[in-house]
This record gives sequence, C-alpha cells and structure tokens, in this order.
Amino acid sequence: MLDELERAGWARQSATYDDGFGALAAGVHGAMLAAAAGHRLLEVGCGTGRLAAAAAERGTQVTATDVVHDMVARTAVAVPGAAVVRAALPHLPFADGTFDAAVGAFVVNHVADPPAAVCELRRVVRPGGRVVLSCWDTDERNPALGVFSEAIAHAGADDFGLLGASPLRATPEGFAALLRDAGLRDVRVDHVTWTHHVPRDQWWRDVLGGTVRTASRIDAQDDATTARIRAAYDRAVAAHPTSRDLVALPAAALLASGTR
Repeated sequence: MLDELERAGWARQSATYDDGFGALAAGVHGAMLAAAAGHRLLEVGCGTGRLAAAAAERGTQVTATDVVHDMVARTAVAVPGAAVVRAALPHLPFADGTFDAAVGAFVVNHVADPPAAVCELRRVVRPGGRVVLSCWDTDERNPALGVFSEAIAHAGADDFGLLGASPLRATPEGFAALLRDAGLRDVRVDHVTWTHHVPRDQWWRDVLGGTVRTASRIDAQDDATTARIRAAYDRAVAAHPTSRDLVALPAAALLASGTR
C-alpha cells in the first residue's frame, strides 16, 4: 500500500521535480559515475533523466528504469540515446550479468525491501561489475533537507504524515552492511558534500513540489500548523545566507559502492 502511495506521489511530482529538487539531487551524480566504471550502465529510479544524461555525455551505453510512467517518458525525451524501461525493484527485466555497473541515486530508501533491491542489482551486473547507491546523510550533516525536519519539530507538528519515515536510516555502517549482505565485496561508503544555492522562497516550493515523503509530512498538517512550519523554516534557512534572497545550503549524501 505504501509503495502505491509513494508511486502516486512521484507521478504527481514528475512535472515539478527536475528544476527544483532534482537540481539538489544532481550534486552526487558526478561521484556516482566516477565510482561506476564500465561501458554498459543501468540506472534504477532514473526520475527525469539527469544522471542518465550525464552518463550518456561520457559515452556510456545507458539503460534507465523507473516505476513511474511519467518519469520514464521524460527520461526518454531527455536522453534519446538511452534505452528507457518502466520497471520496479526488486524485479528487473534483465538477464544475469547484463551490465558493467548499476547505479541508483536516492532510490534504496524508497523501496519496500532494500535488501532484495540490492540483491537484484548485484544479479544484473557481471562478475567484477559495480553497484553504486546513494542515500541522504543525516539531517545534521545535510541542512538542505534538515531545515524541513527542524521546522516540523519546532512547530510541534506530526512528524510522519501519510507515508511515515524513511525505512533506511542514513548510517555508513548500515549502508555498508546492506551491500555486504547482498554478497558484494570491496564495499566502501563515502561522504559526499556540496552546496545548494537557491532563493529561500523557491526552496520551500521546490521541496513541496519535488518530494513525496517530506511534502506529505507538511501537507498532512492543518493551516495553522503549516504556517508555524513555514515560519520555523524561514528562521532555519536564514542561518545560511549568501545575499538578500539566496541561501547556500550545505548538502550531504552517503555513497556506497561494491563489486560483484
């Protein structure tokens, strides 16, 4: 049931994701592609195609998948040279060992069964191939998203909303164990950091229009509580100014990689 709700949420956000929240998520793409050696690349959870496009520009043969029809359609337009397929983890329509590498940017924390998802990614890469995944770091290390959790807490709001908290906690040890338990070797987890520059009002709209879980936490509130959250958000982002309107929000992710 939660999978269906989340998929419906991403379908609603497909038109507003790329220019807003997608720009933040793209901060980890370069590091992911550097960790995923090989010519035949699978991307799962391709969204609007930013990572697939970056890989194609490097001359990589890209296959991209997403469970949301609108995301698949957008990626097919954005990356005309890629093979784009509608598919959902942990059941991918590819033979064993098809790819040199498989990547998933901020996907593993959105699937119902992360261990099964990683096992499936291991299956579709060749022996010696790479699996590379990212998830958001803790709110303390990742203020770009942490300002929203902070604002919700300060407003005294229900902290979960419709979909509840992410099923995967962002710890290096837990992330590494997820890959090792799937049978991957030479596993490592790195911290990746960058800065997201955005107008403070725009970032509020970007997150509400480009996420599912965070947006659901705010959308679930009454008007008075939402107003308190917004006021707390304004105070939180004011701690990261660069100019009158822009804020420079530190962003952080965990990058896990392993070899089949």
